[in-house]
Amino acid sequence: MSAPRTAVRIGLDIGGTKIHGVAADAATGAVLAETRTASRRGPGGVVASALDIVKRLVDELPDDTSLLSVGVGVPGAVDARGVLTNAVNLDVTAPLDLAGELTSALSVPVTVNNDVNAAARGAATWLAGLGEPEDVALLSVGTGLAAGFVLGGRVRRGASGLVGEIGHLSVQPDGPRCSCGQNGCLELYASGSGLARQWPYDGSVPAPVALFDAADTGDEAAIAIRSSFIGWLSEAIRIATLSVDPARVVLTGGVMRLGDRIMEPLFERLDVDETASPFVASLRLRERTIALPPDHPAAALGAAELSVGSDRDDTTTEGESPWRS
Repeated sequence: MSAPRTAVRIGLDIGGTKIHGVAADAATGAVLAETRTASRRGPGGVVASALDIVKRLVDELPDDTSLLSVGVGVPGAVDARGVLTNAVNLDVTAPLDLAGELTSALSVPVTVNNDVNAAARGAATWLAGLGEPEDVALLSVGTGLAAGFVLGGRVRRGASGLVGEIGHLSVQPDGPRCSCGQNGCLELYASGSGLARQWPYDGSVPAPVALFDAADTGDEAAIAIRSSFIGWLSEAIRIATLSVDPARVVLTGGVMRLGDRIMEPLFERLDVDETASPFVASLRLRERTIALPPDHPAAALGAAELSVGSDRDDTTTEGESPWRS
């Protein structure tokens, strides 16, 4: 009797500048192949670059591998059918049936989710591997600020797919104008673009790194901006906790690559807040908060896990395809 074929699910994390793809064993979740490529903009570019990275992943796998499904995480509003309705940083401004076009090209089921929801699913699975509940509010601190929620093991998308857009809470009504049309939105202060707005920089390192470097040398303006960022990030953690009371708040995103340079002052700020208020102390914000390891591919793995067929018996060959064209 021949050995059973290895069934895989592919997950794509599509960003404004790159696509990160993984092929994961459908039974164990182990990463069998991984690759990155530059994103292409516009509806045709998004579809073409997604197909390209799927092909590259499949070409890295043994010939007898079967592809069960593909999951995609993408920045923007995604409806229940997998139609991307708005992704400005990918130059997609009209509805794009991303799930439909990829399914047609690949002949396997394709599921499309918002990228932060996908990352939240990946983070919850990571926590489960540590023996913790799959109950998490994920805060993505990147170019913008957004949250994703997995509560009791289930991703919460909201009635219209807008759950977690906490970056567009107006926290300073007299603050600067946000791209969303409001004033003083939270992500203007607690995100990479917010730091870049306050600390213009055109050097070779990202603006958040340059800002923290300047603060470390004693630059008073940089110290003030860093302190403000930490304060607003702690507020975002409090908002997420008071909204859904998750077992864990997980921090991720490009800015969080600063690691302990953020976490140490953040924990200090959370300690101060707890000292000032018995109510805040009861929230156990410091105890709940953890940073995702910077190289953990949570969004791509989460997208794969959320793909159609993820609740199906992994030994079946229904819906499989050895797509390699």
